[in-house]
Amino acid sequence: MNILVIKHGSLGDLVLSFGAIKTLRENYPNSNIYLLTQSNYKQIFKNLPYVNEILVDNRISIFPSVKNILKKVKEKKIDLLIDLQNSTRTEIYNLFIKIFTKCKILSARKFSDYKYKQKKLGVQHITKNHQEQLKYLEINTYLKPDLSWMLKGNTKQSKKVIFIPGTSKSGEYKKWPSDKYAEVAKYLVSRNYEIYLTGSDLDINTINEIIKLCPDSKNKINESKIEDFYQLCMSSELILTNDTGPAHIAGLTNKNVIWLANDNEISRSCYPLGNNLHKITASNVKNISVNTIINKIEQILK
Repeated sequence: MNILVIKHGSLGDLVLSFGAIKTLRENYPNSNIYLLTQSNYKQIFKNLPYVNEILVDNRISIFPSVKNILKKVKEKKIDLLIDLQNSTRTEIYNLFIKIFTKCKILSARKFSDYKYKQKKLGVQHITKNHQEQLKYLEINTYLKPDLSWMLKGNTKQSKKVIFIPGTSKSGEYKKWPSDKYAEVAKYLVSRNYEIYLTGSDLDINTINEIIKLCPDSKNKINESKIEDFYQLCMSSELILTNDTGPAHIAGLTNKNVIWLANDNEISRSCYPLGNNLHKITASNVKNISVNTIINKIEQILK
């Protein structure tokens, strides 16, 4: 069987889908499994062990996109399409695939052969939706996402705390203030911890603001590319993060992760997974106090 999984969205959304994809590989060990997602993720997750190949859909205007997916479905002789995105766009894909191919479709949207009724955001974690969706294929055992395959060698833990103080361009409302990060950094430095400030070039202003207030903090942008981030997190004792994509990678290290987020439907359904996730939420994340975070750190690092 040839299976195509569709998953667009943010970095965090994609990482959360890896449990479903791993589960598919476990249940279809001899099948060809393809993942359709954005081109920027193809390089980052090129070693994803559960798929034969990552195919690209950059969600350009709809008719070129439809032409692109029809071509891929026919070239790869796809028998089953599993729509983990369940969006208006994939509903349109479903329609044309239904008309022009014999491929079966598992989706919460129209034109599917196996119609899954997806729970609304805020009701349950998104991976629970994935688990329920796969039950339509008589798959009753769901595997959690696992990023251990991203390790590039042995890791040695040291007294370092990783901060993820940035967000995407559209995520300013999810950022805990830089001056509060700096206050926590000062506290940790007083306890002889190294502070690693991670992110991308888009976060440089935020990182510089923290360093200005806590000069002992270290800019580690060059060491925190997504393909290297799991390895970096594995060498830390604690991770403090906003509600942003890399937090989902950090959570799956099973290190202690303090996750700061707005309390809303999205955060209740799409929080990072991991055995040591400490969620601290508020109606406005910017109002979470420094003392709240320091008290949590003292509980963790005692």
